Amino acid sequence: MEHTPFSIVSAWQPGLGGGRITADWAQGRAAFGGLLATGALRAARTQVAPDRQLRSALVDFVGPAAPGPVDVEVQVLREGRALTRVEVRLSQGDAVCAVVLASYGADRPTLLPWPGEAAPAVPPATERPSMPFLKGVTPDFTQHFDYRWTVDSYPFTGRERGHVQGWVQVRGDEAPVTAETLPALLDAWPPPIWSRAKRPFPGSSVTWQVNVLGPLPDQGAPADGWWLYDAHTVMAAGGYSDFSARLWDADGRLIATSRQLFAEFSGRV
Repeated sequence: MEHTPFSIVSAWQPGLGGGRITADWAQGRAAFGGLLATGALRAARTQVAPDRQLRSALVDFVGPAAPGPVDVEVQVLREGRALTRVEVRLSQGDAVCAVVLASYGADRPTLLPWPGEAAPAVPPATERPSMPFLKGVTPDFTQHFDYRWTVDSYPFTGRERGHVQGWVQVRGDEAPVTAETLPALLDAWPPPIWSRAKRPFPGSSVTWQVNVLGPLPDQGAPADGWWLYDAHTVMAAGGYSDFSARLWDADGRLIATSRQLFAEFSGRV
């Protein structure tokens, strides 16, 4: 199997075949959603002025994307005085895989800064064991991430609450972490609803919003830095779950937030 570093597999450009998904980035029958989001955002980045940074991305996962070429269509919807709005449409053949709406904005003067929610008190990543990659058990894409869980609410352990928490970093890649990379770190974890289940069942993301407000170095954050992730199920009904997530850097600064609608098929098991 190929082993393609994330910075290479996500280096998508606008145009036919502008992206390519390799088999090692699969997630069941489809590709890892964080790769689709980052690939789309890196393509959008090429159409936006350098002084405007990614602030928000809305992702609609329309259909599964399989390993192979991906067509990447980028359209700048509006370029205002402070914000640039971009739409990215990902497709394979005649099938749309995902649509991403991204907002890029320059810094504004403000009298109301707020650092956001403090990072939870957890052991450092170096004191937690690394989750092993188990071929055929854990999704293929997880081999590219180093996970250090800080709670014991693992998937399919029948916990009362849906909760996921731990440290994460990209494996085997020396490229800096940029705003466009953060969705992959947020999406690398299992949905917290799985912690409540007692046996495995499939599921898929429907819609997803990522907001990036925390400061990142102009050249990107160090590739070997750790990121603390924390996610909770907000509610679940009718075969769908709503969960929110936070991502802090190693210094405890809140960098990004996430909200996702997840379709779960526990009733089919």
